[in-house]
Amino acid sequence: MLKWIAVLLLVTPAIVVADTELEFHLCSPYVQKSMAGERTDMGWPVYVKLTELGATSFETFTEANIGKMTRIVVIGRQFSRATIWTPIPNGNLHGIFSSQEVATAWQRTLEGELPAAPCGARKS
Repeated sequence: MLKWIAVLLLVTPAIVVADTELEFHLCSPYVQKSMAGERTDMGWPVYVKLTELGATSFETFTEANIGKMTRIVVIGRQFSRATIWTPIPNGNLHGIFSSQEVATAWQRTLEGELPAAPCGARKS
């Protein structure tokens, strides 16, 4: 019986952390354009410019979630993941990738036909 209690205590914090991670989904009404950039010390960037609707939604989301870990999700895949330290009002996002091929594939996905939903904030 004591072994089960110890296992539950070890597993519970991971469940709580996973349950509180937030997601912001990019969709066709939110993405205006995207662009793959030149390699930096951190990797290959992809820049995303949100529409006015997307920028407003993302600003509201970031204002409400200061200090929380957030994932930017596109068609069920993680585009980026970071802690929100300040509201982001300008509608400019970016992700960093390990290769030019991966960055180019993301840029094409973002420029392609994104679904209309899911869109905006969700809990993972």
